[in-house]
Amino acid sequence: MKNKKPIISVIMSVYNEEKYLRDSLGSVITQTLEDFELIIVDDCSTDKTVEIIQSFEDPRIKLIINETNMGLTKNLNKALKLCCGEFIARMDGDDICMPDRLQKQVDYMRQHPEYMLTGCQTRTFGEQNMTWRLKDNPEKLKIMMLIRPVLAHPTFMIRRELIFEKGFYYDESYRSAQDYELAQRVSEFYPIGIVQDILLNYRTHKKQVSSKLGNTQFANADRIRERQLKRLGVALDEKMRKVYTSWVKEEKDVKAETFCQAQKLIQEFCRANKEKNIYDNKLMEKTLKEMLFMWVLRNKSMEVMIKLPVICDSIGDLPIVIGQSLEIVKRKVHGE
Repeated sequence: MKNKKPIISVIMSVYNEEKYLRDSLGSVITQTLEDFELIIVDDCSTDKTVEIIQSFEDPRIKLIINETNMGLTKNLNKALKLCCGEFIARMDGDDICMPDRLQKQVDYMRQHPEYMLTGCQTRTFGEQNMTWRLKDNPEKLKIMMLIRPVLAHPTFMIRRELIFEKGFYYDESYRSAQDYELAQRVSEFYPIGIVQDILLNYRTHKKQVSSKLGNTQFANADRIRERQLKRLGVALDEKMRKVYTSWVKEEKDVKAETFCQAQKLIQEFCRANKEKNIYDNKLMEKTLKEMLFMWVLRNKSMEVMIKLPVICDSIGDLPIVIGQSLEIVKRKVHGE
């Protein structure tokens, strides 16, 4: 009799994760949905990572130890090829799953058979403490990726056929930002979604990949954005390239004029989209304006605060956000 295949394959790539690994593994092993396999690829760790994994003695854990260091992207593809589950979930060795994460994501994907890739709402802890909240709107998420990634990598859950039938493996030319690349590529062909519950605590610390590979991470993310602009038929000159870079980085203390120039970027994107018809044009304009307003609101420049009514007028018609902006100006001016 053949062994029954699990509902979910959870994949994890680890390298010197001893500090947080036990808590992370514990959050997976104690999931309310118990029918899963956990495939862990160790990338030549030199600490007690392997010892910690082996201490769990859980038959659902499958540990693969590399003979040479391969890097995260190749490790993930190696793990994907070993998956037997109907669904495949990502997890990192430093994050914490909510006990019902797997169950809720599986339920959600079964309710939405059109979704090939999903994430969930996320709470960060450690060096940064915040909550990521995005609406479950596939078209809007696709538009937002013109500026930045929208799904936290360890929240990914994908359908098996996306890998084994449609060939959507990670692109191994990306040492980092491979999650952004995969999600954006998938979104060109299939809707992606977000479970509205907070199902993952995402740990922020100096040794995580996004911190260690900061410059490389941005360069790779820029490749993904450039690919989208090329598909859209947009070529930016040097001046507008600087504005775009400031926006995607959400740089602080920029001049008020930069935000007005960013509005011109939105106009150019929408103009190009009318010809290509890649995105819903009305939603595209609204979404990018919302993202631009959020950048404005996070800016700490007094010049921007003083000129905010002018900036808001330049960007356009979002009365709720404008009202919030003017309240900030009022408090700044009065020293509250």
